[in-house]
Formats: sequence, C-alpha cells, structure tokens
Amino acid sequence: MACPCFAEMLSTSAPPLLDTLSRGGGHIQGGVILEENQGYVIRRTILFDNKCGFVLGENPKAPNPYVTWQFNEQDGHRDYFWGHYHNEPDMAERDLHNRAEDYQRRYYVFEVEQAPDKETYKYYSTQRPIDIGTYPKSDFNRPVHMDIYPTRQQVPGEAFQAWGAITYAQPLTEQEMRDYELRPARDNLDIRRQMDAQAQVVGKWEDAHHVPEQRRLTWFYHDFGCYVAKEYVTPEQLTTRVRSVERQAAARAHKQEKGKQPIAEQLKAAQREAQAGRGQDTLKRSAPDRGER
Repeated sequence: MACPCFAEMLSTSAPPLLDTLSRGGGHIQGGVILEENQGYVIRRTILFDNKCGFVLGENPKAPNPYVTWQFNEQDGHRDYFWGHYHNEPDMAERDLHNRAEDYQRRYYVFEVEQAPDKETYKYYSTQRPIDIGTYPKSDFNRPVHMDIYPTRQQVPGEAFQAWGAITYAQPLTEQEMRDYELRPARDNLDIRRQMDAQAQVVGKWEDAHHVPEQRRLTWFYHDFGCYVAKEYVTPEQLTTRVRSVERQAAARAHKQEKGKQPIAEQLKAAQREAQAGRGQDTLKRSAPDRGER
C-alpha cells in the first residue's frame, strides 16, 4: 500500500480557494498534475454522467492560444476531438459552455460535480524582484497572493534565496516555471507527494546500507508503515540522493547483465580490450623522444 502524504496527515485544513478564480462558472480542475493535450494545458473541464464532456485548453505560444475539445473517457483515459480554436479567453469560455449546454439538450445527460482543489501553490522568484512580466499570468490561473521581499533573502526551510513568493490556486506547468525561473515551495502538494515517493526509495537504500542516523535523510514512520523525509531535508537533497541510488542500481544491473554473457563473448570482449591496450602502448613507444632532439 502506498504511503499517504505525510504532510496531509498532519494538516487539519487547507487555505480556501478564492471564488474569484472560478470565472464564468467553469470548474476549477482538482488534483496536482495538469493534463495536457497537443501542447495545451487543460484549464476547465465539464464532465457528464455518461463519461463524456468538454474541456478548455490554453497554450500562450500557439497561434490560437485557446481551444475547446469534446472528449470521451474510458478507463481513466480521455480521447479529445473536434477542437474549436480561439484567440480570446472569453470567446473560448463562452464556446465551452455553449457546447456543453447543447450536448445536454441533445442527450439528456447530467453534469458531474467536481470537487474544487482546496490547495494553493506557492512559487519563489529566485532571480529577480517580482514585477510586471516576471511571473505567469494565465487568464485561467491568475495569482491569488504575492509576498514581495525588500531584498533577496534566504527562504526558511528551502535551500535557496528569493525576491518574493507568488501563490496560485492551481499548479504551474514545468514550462511556466522554467520560463520565469520560479521554484516551487516544498509545502506545495505536488512537491510533498514527490518527496513522499522519493523517501520510500531513499529509506530502503539507507536501511540496506546501514547509513548512520545522523547521515540519514529519512526515518521510518511505524504508524503508517512508510518512510518520511526528515524535517530539515530539502527537496534538492532528496532528489540528489534518489539519483545516486538510481545510478548505483543501473551500474549493478549492467554488471549483472555483463556477467551473463556467454564465455565466448566474454573472451572476445577481453581480447578486444587487450588489443586496444596494445595499440595505445605501440603509439607511445613509436612517438619520438623530444628530449633527445
């Protein structure tokens, strides 16, 4: 059984989602992972009880930045089709609701209520002061709060400094974070889940290698039967350790695979290595001794 998010166990409430973010009656997409289709991030979803529905997507870099699609859902997978492309967000949102209402009249289906995401997502501006044009400003995911620092300062609990923090109702995409050089807070739900998953890998490795307690990044939480990152550990430290574990596992697998080669293949490989070594030695001997010139 997967370990539940430890930070979620300890929290009793989450910041309320601002009603102003729900524009035009559209549903705020719950969850952490933003779904994408053809480069468009899905910002609005209307789902019916027959597992069909409509979505609104956004891609600021596309010739037509907004699109609405119809979709069919089966086994958790959605197939999108019949796209209507738009240049203005208001037109796209109006088209989304017009298509949904027309579909309801035709097929007598009911809309499935989707629980709003009560989480908020904080991102730090590490390279420049927060100002106009220094942060993402999607029409469907506007900032709900900003903390502007007077100077670039150390962020508590993080391994970096920042000029300020911007809070959103929905998570940013990886591309948005790269474009504006923003770093997510460790308290963001997606980061907490990532750290929880990484802690399972690192914790097992630390147990197997008998890592001393003072050097461990994790501890075992017996009540839930899973590993948890220690309070002072940063996401960067955990990610670095996971990559080290993965490299060691890959090297071990390669060594085992190499050992499974037939004897004849192993002899040929050894012969090739020996010939390569002799060739380099010959080149060294044939080179002129510049000291005798």
